[in-house]
Amino acid sequence: MAPTSNLPSMEMLKIQASTLYTINEQQRLLSINEPGGGQAPAIFIGLASAGSLIYYHEQLPPDLMDELSKECELPLDIPKLIRKVQTFEPVNHVWMGPAYVFPESSDEWNRQVQLIGQEQCNLLAEHFPELTDLLHEKWPVSAYVIDDSAVAVCCSARISEHGAEASLYTAPGYRGHGYAAETVKCWQYHVKERGRMPIYSTSWDNLASQQVARKLGLIQFGVDFSITTVELRKGCDVG
Repeated sequence: MAPTSNLPSMEMLKIQASTLYTINEQQRLLSINEPGGGQAPAIFIGLASAGSLIYYHEQLPPDLMDELSKECELPLDIPKLIRKVQTFEPVNHVWMGPAYVFPESSDEWNRQVQLIGQEQCNLLAEHFPELTDLLHEKWPVSAYVIDDSAVAVCCSARISEHGAEASLYTAPGYRGHGYAAETVKCWQYHVKERGRMPIYSTSWDNLASQQVARKLGLIQFGVDFSITTVELRKGCDVG
Protein backbone atom coordinates (compact mmCIF):
# COMPACT_ATOMS: atom_id res chain seq x y z
CA MET A 1 0.00 0.00 0.00
CA ALA A 2 1.35 3.43 -0.94
CA PRO A 3 2.40 5.82 1.82
CA THR A 4 0.27 8.93 2.12
CA SER A 5 0.46 11.30 5.05
CA ASN A 6 4.00 10.12 5.85
CA LEU A 7 5.39 11.64 2.66
CA PRO A 8 7.05 15.08 2.78
CA SER A 9 4.67 17.83 1.65
CA MET A 10 6.87 18.77 -1.31
CA GLU A 11 6.77 15.19 -2.57
CA MET A 12 2.97 15.24 -2.26
CA LEU A 13 2.88 18.43 -4.35
CA LYS A 14 4.92 16.74 -7.08
CA ILE A 15 2.60 13.73 -7.11
CA GLN A 16 -0.43 16.00 -7.26
CA ALA A 17 0.96 18.12 -10.11
CA SER A 18 1.79 15.02 -12.17
CA THR A 19 -1.71 13.70 -11.48
CA LEU A 20 -3.50 16.90 -12.45
CA TYR A 21 -1.47 17.59 -15.60
CA THR A 22 0.71 15.97 -18.22
CA ILE A 23 4.23 17.36 -17.87
CA ASN A 24 7.16 17.07 -20.28
CA GLU A 25 10.81 16.31 -19.51
CA GLN A 26 11.49 20.01 -19.05
CA GLN A 27 8.83 20.10 -16.32
CA ARG A 28 6.51 22.23 -18.44
CA LEU A 29 2.73 21.76 -18.44
CA LEU A 30 1.25 20.21 -21.58
CA SER A 31 -2.43 19.53 -20.88
CA ILE A 32 -4.99 18.49 -18.28
CA ASN A 33 -4.43 14.83 -17.41
CA GLU A 34 -7.76 13.35 -18.40
CA PRO A 35 -9.26 11.73 -21.50
CA GLY A 36 -9.41 14.32 -24.24
CA GLY A 37 -6.87 16.49 -22.45
CA GLY A 38 -7.77 20.14 -22.14
CA GLN A 39 -5.78 23.29 -21.72
CA ALA A 40 -3.36 23.29 -18.81
CA PRO A 41 -2.87 26.50 -16.83
CA ALA A 42 -0.35 29.10 -17.89
CA ILE A 43 1.08 28.76 -14.39
CA PHE A 44 0.45 26.33 -11.54
CA ILE A 45 1.88 26.93 -8.07
CA GLY A 46 1.75 24.33 -5.33
CA LEU A 47 2.29 25.88 -1.91
CA ALA A 48 3.32 24.02 1.25
CA SER A 49 4.92 24.89 4.56
CA ALA A 50 8.24 23.56 3.25
CA GLY A 51 8.21 25.70 0.10
CA SER A 52 6.56 25.91 -3.30
CA LEU A 53 6.62 24.23 -6.69
CA ILE A 54 6.03 26.23 -9.85
CA TYR A 55 5.09 24.82 -13.25
CA TYR A 56 4.68 26.85 -16.44
CA HIS A 57 2.84 25.96 -19.62
CA GLU A 58 5.18 24.81 -22.39
CA GLN A 59 4.17 27.76 -24.58
CA LEU A 60 5.07 30.51 -22.12
CA PRO A 61 8.17 32.39 -23.34
CA PRO A 62 11.26 32.25 -21.12
CA ASP A 63 11.27 36.00 -20.43
CA LEU A 64 7.71 35.83 -19.09
CA MET A 65 8.60 32.84 -16.91
CA ASP A 66 11.49 34.84 -15.48
CA GLU A 67 9.17 37.74 -14.69
CA LEU A 68 6.57 35.46 -13.10
CA SER A 69 9.17 33.68 -10.97
CA LYS A 70 10.08 37.01 -9.38
CA GLU A 71 6.43 37.47 -8.32
CA CYS A 72 5.96 34.00 -6.77
CA GLU A 73 7.31 34.85 -3.34
CA LEU A 74 4.83 34.54 -0.46
CA PRO A 75 2.45 36.13 0.11
CA LEU A 76 1.38 35.90 -3.52
CA ASP A 77 0.40 39.14 -5.20
CA ILE A 78 -2.40 37.56 -7.23
CA PRO A 79 -3.51 40.69 -9.14
CA LYS A 80 0.09 41.29 -10.21
CA LEU A 81 0.51 37.69 -11.37
CA ILE A 82 -2.70 37.98 -13.38
CA ARG A 83 -1.50 41.19 -15.03
CA LYS A 84 1.79 39.51 -15.97
CA VAL A 85 0.04 36.53 -17.56
CA GLN A 86 -2.34 38.84 -19.42
CA THR A 87 0.61 40.32 -21.32
CA PHE A 88 0.71 36.94 -23.09
CA GLU A 89 -2.97 35.96 -23.35
CA PRO A 90 -6.22 37.10 -21.66
CA VAL A 91 -6.90 35.29 -18.38
CA ASN A 92 -9.95 33.03 -18.36
CA HIS A 93 -9.85 31.41 -14.92
CA VAL A 94 -8.06 31.70 -11.57
CA TRP A 95 -8.13 28.82 -9.08
CA MET A 96 -7.00 28.63 -5.47
CA GLY A 97 -7.82 26.12 -2.78
CA PRO A 98 -6.60 23.54 -0.28
CA ALA A 99 -5.18 20.12 -1.15
CA TYR A 100 -5.60 17.22 1.24
CA VAL A 101 -4.11 13.80 1.81
CA PHE A 102 -5.80 10.94 3.62
CA PRO A 103 -4.66 9.62 7.01
CA GLU A 104 -2.92 6.26 7.06
CA SER A 105 -6.02 4.54 8.46
CA SER A 106 -9.69 5.36 8.03
CA ASP A 107 -13.05 4.11 9.25
CA GLU A 108 -15.09 1.50 7.42
CA TRP A 109 -17.66 2.95 5.06
CA ASN A 110 -21.42 2.52 5.30
CA ARG A 111 -22.74 -0.81 4.00
CA GLN A 112 -24.86 1.02 1.45
CA VAL A 113 -21.70 2.07 -0.38
CA GLN A 114 -20.75 -0.18 -3.29
CA LEU A 115 -17.79 -0.39 -5.62
CA ILE A 116 -19.20 0.05 -9.11
CA GLY A 117 -18.07 -2.17 -11.97
CA GLN A 118 -19.72 -3.12 -15.24
CA GLU A 119 -22.11 -5.47 -13.45
CA GLN A 120 -23.33 -2.63 -11.21
CA CYS A 121 -23.43 0.17 -13.79
CA ASN A 122 -27.25 0.04 -13.90
CA LEU A 123 -27.16 1.70 -10.45
CA LEU A 124 -25.82 4.86 -12.14
CA ALA A 125 -28.66 5.18 -14.65
CA GLU A 126 -30.90 7.58 -12.72
CA HIS A 127 -28.47 10.23 -11.50
CA PHE A 128 -25.06 9.55 -13.11
CA PRO A 129 -25.60 7.98 -16.56
CA GLU A 130 -22.58 9.82 -17.98
CA LEU A 131 -20.27 7.65 -15.85
CA THR A 132 -21.53 4.38 -17.31
CA ASP A 133 -19.07 4.40 -20.21
CA LEU A 134 -16.20 5.83 -18.15
CA LEU A 135 -15.84 3.25 -15.39
CA HIS A 136 -12.43 2.04 -16.57
CA GLU A 137 -11.06 5.56 -16.97
CA LYS A 138 -12.45 6.74 -13.62
CA TRP A 139 -11.69 3.63 -11.55
CA PRO A 140 -12.25 3.12 -8.71
CA VAL A 141 -15.87 4.29 -8.72
CA SER A 142 -17.78 4.02 -5.45
CA ALA A 143 -21.40 4.92 -4.85
CA TYR A 144 -23.85 5.32 -2.00
CA VAL A 145 -26.90 3.32 -3.10
CA ILE A 146 -30.48 3.90 -1.99
CA ASP A 147 -33.34 1.88 -3.51
CA ASP A 148 -31.12 0.46 -6.26
CA SER A 149 -29.92 3.89 -7.35
CA ALA A 150 -26.59 5.61 -6.76
CA VAL A 151 -27.23 8.96 -5.04
CA ALA A 152 -23.59 9.92 -4.37
CA VAL A 153 -20.51 8.92 -6.35
CA CYS A 154 -16.77 9.27 -5.83
CA CYS A 155 -14.41 8.42 -8.68
CA SER A 156 -10.96 9.30 -9.98
CA ALA A 157 -11.02 12.55 -11.91
CA ARG A 158 -7.36 12.18 -12.92
CA ILE A 159 -4.94 9.29 -12.48
CA SER A 160 -1.16 9.08 -12.67
CA GLU A 161 1.41 6.44 -11.83
CA HIS A 162 1.57 7.58 -8.21
CA GLY A 163 -1.67 9.44 -7.51
CA ALA A 164 -5.41 9.74 -8.09
CA GLU A 165 -7.52 12.88 -7.67
CA ALA A 166 -11.01 12.48 -6.19
CA SER A 167 -14.11 13.64 -8.04
CA LEU A 168 -17.23 13.75 -5.88
CA TYR A 169 -20.89 14.18 -6.82
CA THR A 170 -24.12 14.01 -4.82
CA ALA A 171 -27.49 14.10 -6.54
CA PRO A 172 -29.76 17.05 -5.68
CA GLY A 173 -32.16 16.13 -2.94
CA TYR A 174 -29.65 13.84 -1.24
CA ARG A 175 -27.12 16.41 -0.08
CA GLY A 176 -26.38 17.15 3.55
CA HIS A 177 -26.80 13.58 4.80
CA GLY A 178 -23.18 12.49 4.85
CA TYR A 179 -23.48 10.20 1.81
CA ALA A 180 -20.56 11.88 0.04
CA ALA A 181 -18.10 11.26 2.85
CA GLU A 182 -19.01 7.57 2.97
CA THR A 183 -18.36 7.13 -0.76
CA VAL A 184 -14.97 8.85 -0.45
CA LYS A 185 -13.91 6.39 2.28
CA CYS A 186 -14.46 3.50 -0.10
CA TRP A 187 -12.79 5.25 -3.05
CA GLN A 188 -9.61 6.17 -1.20
CA TYR A 189 -9.23 2.64 0.19
CA HIS A 190 -9.23 1.12 -3.28
CA VAL A 191 -6.88 3.81 -4.63
CA LYS A 192 -4.39 2.89 -1.90
CA GLU A 193 -4.85 -0.79 -2.70
CA ARG A 194 -3.53 -0.05 -6.19
CA GLY A 195 -0.43 1.65 -4.75
CA ARG A 196 -1.45 5.23 -5.49
CA MET A 197 -1.83 8.25 -3.23
CA PRO A 198 -5.47 9.43 -3.02
CA ILE A 199 -5.71 13.24 -3.28
CA TYR A 200 -8.65 15.46 -2.40
CA SER A 201 -8.57 19.09 -3.42
CA THR A 202 -11.13 21.84 -3.76
CA SER A 203 -11.52 25.59 -4.06
CA TRP A 204 -11.69 28.01 -1.13
CA ASP A 205 -15.27 28.96 -2.00
CA ASN A 206 -16.54 25.34 -2.05
CA LEU A 207 -17.54 25.14 1.60
CA ALA A 208 -19.51 21.91 1.18
CA SER A 209 -16.45 20.14 -0.20
CA GLN A 210 -14.30 21.45 2.65
CA GLN A 211 -16.89 20.15 5.11
CA VAL A 212 -16.50 16.67 3.61
CA ALA A 213 -12.74 16.96 4.14
CA ARG A 214 -13.28 17.85 7.80
CA LYS A 215 -15.68 14.93 8.33
CA LEU A 216 -13.06 12.57 6.92
CA GLY A 217 -10.25 13.99 9.02
CA LEU A 218 -8.17 14.78 5.95
CA ILE A 219 -4.76 16.38 6.33
CA GLN A 220 -4.07 19.55 4.37
CA PHE A 221 -0.61 19.34 2.82
CA GLY A 222 -0.75 22.35 0.53
CA VAL A 223 -2.60 24.99 -1.43
CA ASP A 224 -3.09 24.97 -5.20
CA PHE A 225 -3.00 28.15 -7.25
CA SER A 226 -3.34 28.38 -11.02
CA ILE A 227 -4.05 30.89 -13.77
CA THR A 228 -5.53 29.66 -17.05
CA THR A 229 -5.73 31.80 -20.17
CA VAL A 230 -8.48 31.97 -22.78
CA GLU A 231 -6.37 30.36 -25.50
CA LEU A 232 -2.65 29.84 -25.67
CA ARG A 233 -0.95 30.81 -28.88
CA LYS A 234 -0.88 27.97 -31.38
CA GLY A 235 2.39 27.19 -33.03
CA CYS A 236 4.25 29.49 -30.67
CA ASP A 237 8.02 29.02 -30.81
CA VAL A 238 9.31 29.53 -27.30
CA GLY A 239 12.87 28.51 -28.07
